[in-house]
Amino acid sequence: MSHRTAPEDRIPFPHKVVYGIGGFVNNLLAQGIGNMMAVLTLALGMDFRAVGLLGSLPRFFDALTDPLVGFVSDKTKSRWGRRRPFLFVGAIAAGIVFALLWQMPAPTQLRVKLVDYGADGVYSGEETGEQAGFVEGLGESLKGIVTVDAIDDVEDEVVILPPALFTGGWASVDVPLDDFEGLSAREHLAQILISGDLTEVYVDNVYLYRSDDATRAEPSGRDAEGVDAPAAAAPTPTVPPEDVISFFSGAYDDVPVQFWSTEWDEAEVGDAEAGGDEVKHYTGLRFAAIDFGETPVDARGMTHLHLDVWTPEPTGEGWSQSAYFWYFLIGSFVFFLAYTVFATPWVALGYELTPDYNERTRLMGVQNFVSNTVFVIGPWFLVIVTNAAWFRNQMDGARFLALAICVTTIALGVLPAIFLRERVLKGGAGAKAGTRGPGSGGRGTDAPAVGPTFGESVMEFLRGLWQTLKTGPFLLLCIATFLMFNSFMMISSFQFWLFAFYVAGGNVAEGAGLAGVVGTLGTVTGFLVIAIVTWLGTRIGKKNAFFVSTSISMLGYALKWFCYTPEAPMLALLPAPFLAFGLGGLFTLMGSMIADVVDLDELHTGERREGMFGSVFWWMVKLGQSGAILVGGFLLFSTGLDPALGANQPEGTIFWLRFYDAFVPLVASAVALYAVYLYPISEESAGEVRAELER
Repeated sequence: MSHRTAPEDRIPFPHKVVYGIGGFVNNLLAQGIGNMMAVLTLALGMDFRAVGLLGSLPRFFDALTDPLVGFVSDKTKSRWGRRRPFLFVGAIAAGIVFALLWQMPAPTQLRVKLVDYGADGVYSGEETGEQAGFVEGLGESLKGIVTVDAIDDVEDEVVILPPALFTGGWASVDVPLDDFEGLSAREHLAQILISGDLTEVYVDNVYLYRSDDATRAEPSGRDAEGVDAPAAAAPTPTVPPEDVISFFSGAYDDVPVQFWSTEWDEAEVGDAEAGGDEVKHYTGLRFAAIDFGETPVDARGMTHLHLDVWTPEPTGEGWSQSAYFWYFLIGSFVFFLAYTVFATPWVALGYELTPDYNERTRLMGVQNFVSNTVFVIGPWFLVIVTNAAWFRNQMDGARFLALAICVTTIALGVLPAIFLRERVLKGGAGAKAGTRGPGSGGRGTDAPAVGPTFGESVMEFLRGLWQTLKTGPFLLLCIATFLMFNSFMMISSFQFWLFAFYVAGGNVAEGAGLAGVVGTLGTVTGFLVIAIVTWLGTRIGKKNAFFVSTSISMLGYALKWFCYTPEAPMLALLPAPFLAFGLGGLFTLMGSMIADVVDLDELHTGERREGMFGSVFWWMVKLGQSGAILVGGFLLFSTGLDPALGANQPEGTIFWLRFYDAFVPLVASAVALYAVYLYPISEESAGEVRAELER
């Protein structure tokens, strides 16, 4: 039967919340650096392989620094204790460095989108995707999931960058229609949308044409700053008229265009003159819609889109790809070091706030509840930074979000350092020696006048690391966490591809919307899971609570096989609440169980080493995470998935996507159950260890 927690061992609820706020900051930084990495490709054009290195190398460095920071934290003596100085400095440093990480200049963008309304000639949404805000855009992306109506709209966008775009001269842009990969139909072309970083542009010679040359012509010119308007006319087109569908050009007969700027876009357009030719002059441009109205254009015989663009505004190419890479790589090393300085002592602090077996579980339950609120908003970070209604380009969005994360990290991250105090057992090896405990900040009566040499410190660190790694109960917990968390990480991206190219039939927007809803449902359910698992842990024991929560999550993984189906897309919501029991139960219980291991270790070694245990635990998880992401990429590649094929994937691809997505974590969770089955510490044995320490 569960014992009653002594009053002196209880942690005030506000202090539990403050500790949970530290977890919120920890998860916020992790979600930020992880979910915003796609901006490096979207805004800066970085190669996928380079982005992969930028994601893996700093995390490998982070894993290596965890035990070192834990060791230093354990050995720190200060008037503020062992952990609080690290928390205070680490929160401030991590927030500032994270903001600086995203200050790279992006090349100037001009974006051009083509929209085909389909045979019905009607746009399926209330508005075009360009002007929709976050909520409206999300609603549109989900619309196809819950309706049986056929949606025949298609659209896609290309980005024009310097040197194809320059200041004070006419840039002749020729884009192959094949570059609009999502424009699978061209029979009912209804709109051309122009957006990007430029607020003032002159446009001439807008037309579609047919050519045997399928490549994109890259114009080049020299910036001529200080010129307010074009003095010369745009280059005269040379394509034969019979191969052209012209919307605006003095060289051809134009087809009807209803609007050069609609009432719902964000631009002003007027007629102007350049070298004797009429041109369109856009000002206050955020995005402009060129709408063909009741006369859509059949562009099936055309191969290219042409337009001449002139702007007085400065254009920049940004940095070189190598400069982007090294800036972000070095900055990431600094960021992860600051992140570790905060996160590792924060983990260790949770192990020593109370010596009570059940109060530790309650603490981790509250912490997990508070910290998991990040996962409600984290999946939408990329949606926010790429929202054209809020930001001109993805880099502007990333800078804004990084600054918001910086301010939040500093404001909240210092709270545990200010309000929490380290708890020291009344007995214990350190107390018996006449101190408050090793590194606790107390003044030992027999403290040596000279500290250890560097070599002695290194040997002490290595001995402590080895002692930690060979602690049997601790290794069992590491194995269970390694298997459950990293099997989840290994197949984490599979769900989106399944939703996009199987459940949603190749509609990426609908697949992304469904993935967002499923992820949010799982996170919201996770809050209830944390409360349930915390209650179970104090009633039937931590091991039994782990058995229950993990078994329920295994049922969820099995349900994926049956519920991810194009016949009933919304059935994909069913496994989410069951899956929430997996990581929700894991991280509610593991911290509490490791705290019990720390007590057992002190009984055997005479040292309190919360920092070392916490850091080694996360070191193993992070190393496994790096490997899991790598293996997951190879598994995804092995399926033969080709995004360009949409729903028409090669034979066997969907089967293996479904198989890996459901059964890799299912099998890993089963092995994790056996590892925890071997874990020897119970409530009774933990009580005996504590009694021995306090004698």
